[in-house]
Amino acid sequence: MNPQAGGQAAAVDPQVAPDAPAGALAEFRRGWPIVLTAAIGLACGLGALPIYSLGALTKPMADDLGWSRGEVQAIFTWMTVGNLVAAPALGWWLDRHGVRAVTLWSTLAMAIGFVTLGLATHSPYTAYLFAFLTAVFGVATTPISWTRAIVSWFDAGRGQALGFALAGTGVSAAVVPSYTVWLVERFGWRGAYVGLGALAVAIALPLGYWLLREPPGAPAARAARTRARTEAATVGVAAPDAGAAAAAAVPRALASWRFWVLCGTFVLVGGSIAGIIAHLVPMLSDRGMPAATAAQIAGGVGIAVILGRIVTGFLLDKFWAPGVACIVLGLPVASCLLLASGAGGLAGAVFAAMLVGLAAGAEFDLMSFLVSRYFGSGRYGVVYANLYAAFKIAAGVAAPFYGRAYDVAGNYTVVLYGAAGAIFVGAGLLLSLGAYPRLEAER
Repeated sequence: MNPQAGGQAAAVDPQVAPDAPAGALAEFRRGWPIVLTAAIGLACGLGALPIYSLGALTKPMADDLGWSRGEVQAIFTWMTVGNLVAAPALGWWLDRHGVRAVTLWSTLAMAIGFVTLGLATHSPYTAYLFAFLTAVFGVATTPISWTRAIVSWFDAGRGQALGFALAGTGVSAAVVPSYTVWLVERFGWRGAYVGLGALAVAIALPLGYWLLREPPGAPAARAARTRARTEAATVGVAAPDAGAAAAAAVPRALASWRFWVLCGTFVLVGGSIAGIIAHLVPMLSDRGMPAATAAQIAGGVGIAVILGRIVTGFLLDKFWAPGVACIVLGLPVASCLLLASGAGGLAGAVFAAMLVGLAAGAEFDLMSFLVSRYFGSGRYGVVYANLYAAFKIAAGVAAPFYGRAYDVAGNYTVVLYGAAGAIFVGAGLLLSLGAYPRLEAER
């Protein structure tokens, strides 16, 4: 028997507008502008631009500033720290002001932050400060905001909607490495940061302004919750809304074994994949490949990310999600072995990059879908934010860790073999999740 049939809730998600037409096709007819806007927003946001550009920037910055590769890659670590510091405030702002208002301002702030990164001096701490502030003020460009918009508009077609929206990071993975190399060759690495910020201002910001909307009734519901909390605070009693029950259940959710299984998976797999992506261009150029060729191969990751997101989203609506996740997230084991051994030459490198892309394309689809099915929508924001934080910590540590491993050993061989083992264990953990629980009472 398909394990997902073991108790999947049939109730309609209350985050979806109550007058939404039933069925995935009807949801897409109604919500396609949200999917498109989320896809572009993710492509031009902090979930994509830093990780896919940093590989092409590593050698130019190290050569110009006299930094080690680990010091350059630590820029990503400080962006991660900034995201983590700002994430709780992001949840608060989203609850009170909605996705649209918060995300538009954050997109502009992130673009300005990228420009400031081009002002870094020979001390790496200036770059770290700029990276931290960019991530703090640009935090609403991450999947925390965009997946919330999708979950609010879609229920029957949620997996596919998440897949299409999150495919935006695949577009970024396909384009940004070559775009960054082109910018570096013509304007230097400082000009490259200006060019990266320009993407958000020229594309994501106008599109979000014209197309991003909340579900019908959402502003009124948010205002009612705010009034209830204000009135309750005035008279000194608890707010009589459904959110109170959901809030009371949050500590229980974060203490559950399923949360920690998911946390372990996304730390082990997500961190390993992030390290590979951040260092793929220097890994390949160390073998004598021109920077442009290495960037093109890294761009192939983007094609696979798009495919991985869309196919995974489709499979999640049809099959048991942990089984799908175990297979897809386990693919980069082969990538690690190919890249560590150098087997297959150029063809082997391209194949390894594609497998990494397929898994990277599935990560946030799987995180969003698994949280919504195992924990319900009432706790989605908090549970997802904590998992995303764990993932970002792992990714932020992995990028400079791979760089440090190279600085010590002179190659990436040992760290790649270690990553293969971490991915194998992390993907296998998902098989312990079991059937979807009944969540009607919590949703």
